[in-house]
Amino acid sequence: MEQRLEETKSSPEAAANREVARRFREDLWNGSDLSLADELIARDCLLQSRVPFPIDFARGPDAIRHLVFFYQMAFSEIRVSAEQIVVEGDMVAVRWTARGKHTGHLLGLPPTGRETVTSGIDMLRIAGGKIVEGWVDWDALSLLEQLTDLGAKPEEGFLSLFERLRPH
Repeated sequence: MEQRLEETKSSPEAAANREVARRFREDLWNGSDLSLADELIARDCLLQSRVPFPIDFARGPDAIRHLVFFYQMAFSEIRVSAEQIVVEGDMVAVRWTARGKHTGHLLGLPPTGRETVTSGIDMLRIAGGKIVEGWVDWDALSLLEQLTDLGAKPEEGFLSLFERLRPH
C-alpha cells in the first residue's frame, strides 16, 4: 500500500494536480491576475463551502474570481500559503493559512486595520488540469473574532456578534 501511494505522489499526473491546487490557493488568492480562475477552475465546477454571504460565490471561474476580488477589497497585504498538499489520484487536499490586513468593509464591518490570520483545508477533485469539484472548510469564526474583539468582554461573545450580523 505504501509503495502504491508513493508512486501516486510522484506520478506526472499527481505532480500536475498538486500544482493546480497550489496555484489556486497561492497564486490566485495572492495575486492581481484574476484571470487565473479561468485556467484553474472548470466552467461547471462547484466549490462547496459555508460562505456567510447571500451571493453564490461557488460555481465556476467567474464566481471564484468575484470571491477572490471581494476578499482582496476587504483585506490588503493578503498572503495565502499552502502549508501542506497531499495528492491521491484525482483528489488533492490543501491545508492553508491566510494572512491579511483588514482595510476594507467586510459583511458590514468597517475596516479595523487589524492583521488577521485564518486557516482552512481544501479537498479538490482535479480533472483535465482544472478543479472540477471541491470542498472548502475554513475557520470563519476565528476571522470574525479577530475583527470584532469577540469574547474580549462577556457581553461581546458569539451571540452578540450573531445578533449584529443577523438580518432584522
